[in-house]
Amino acid sequence: MFRSIVLFLYALFSVSADAEENLTLWYSHQDNSFINLLVNEFKKENDINISLVQFDPEKIKAEILLGAQYGGLPELVIFPSDFVGLHRLMKLSRIPDDWFLSDISPSAKVTAFTDGKYWGVPVIQGNNLLLYYNKKLVPEPVKSWEALLAKKQQYIDNNILPIGWNYQDMYYFIPFLSAFNGWPITNNKITLNTPEMVAALKYYRYVSEQKMVNEQCEYTCSQADFIQGKEAYAINGDWAYQDLKNNMGDNLGVALLPTIDGKQMRSMKSTFVISLPNYSVRSKQKRKLIEQFVKFVQRPTIQKLVYEKTHLLPVSEQLLNEYKKQAKGSDKVLFEQFELSKPMPSSIKMSIAWQAIAIGFKRYEDGLSAEESAKYMQHIAIQQMRRLKNE
Repeated sequence: MFRSIVLFLYALFSVSADAEENLTLWYSHQDNSFINLLVNEFKKENDINISLVQFDPEKIKAEILLGAQYGGLPELVIFPSDFVGLHRLMKLSRIPDDWFLSDISPSAKVTAFTDGKYWGVPVIQGNNLLLYYNKKLVPEPVKSWEALLAKKQQYIDNNILPIGWNYQDMYYFIPFLSAFNGWPITNNKITLNTPEMVAALKYYRYVSEQKMVNEQCEYTCSQADFIQGKEAYAINGDWAYQDLKNNMGDNLGVALLPTIDGKQMRSMKSTFVISLPNYSVRSKQKRKLIEQFVKFVQRPTIQKLVYEKTHLLPVSEQLLNEYKKQAKGSDKVLFEQFELSKPMPSSIKMSIAWQAIAIGFKRYEDGLSAEESAKYMQHIAIQQMRRLKNE
């Protein structure tokens, strides 16, 4: 009798252990519904608990690097594709070739490729900036910065900021650099000490000096001000579209980034990839579940569901082309801005360039000339590249 009870309890707890298999997923995407949708749909087919941990986009990189150095990395991470350039420091595992579904767009797939291997699987693409406007305050959106500067006083006189964005974040500076024909990496080389960088820095400051933007208002502050009608326009990412739409409804307008002297601003674009820190040390059961999840999120049915619920662009080439042909209104603008945007490099050089631009820009804000700031950016980048080679 006692033996029967023991066997029953053993069987019971064995089943419970299998039913409560746990995975942890870290992510930085603003749209919670996107991540929750993926996880909830997966749970319908698998008896598993996936713990979600959301980080501020500006902090997740540091958290993963700290986790890699001191322990505590999750089984899964979803982050912008340029992070894969840090695959060695983040202890990311290579993605087997047969984990990719055949319909994935080649341009999306390549964003997860660096140093001869794939370090992530793209889940959505876009991650580019757009011009949003409040239809209550803006009957017709401007097409150029010159036009917006000409209208600025009518907003200021009504205690409305003409435009807002996360001024101190250099991701928002890149479209200005692009309008002056500059780019941080050219021919696989970091190119920051250029006349184009100098011109872009000066124009960026000029816009601020014209009281167009509150340069001290960071991301959360700027988005809140826009939703509350304190800003007429906002530069924000496609990742914010659903949040803004939920808060503003039909008052939300979407337009292309304005031109500068007739030259198009081009945001960077990338994918959000799912990557696997320390995959090889996971248990056999966890490795099986991880593989199932990675393949699951690529399914056309899931990609379709994500787009229809969140307007985040699928990585399936067929679905992307279908939705592009059908797009109207704001959806059409989302596709147009995506097409105008330029791919963000996924190599470690891009990570170094980000750091160098941010440090150089801080020097510029502290009073260094634009010319000296651009020179200092390049110096920082070269020093970092040398340090990495010597490690």
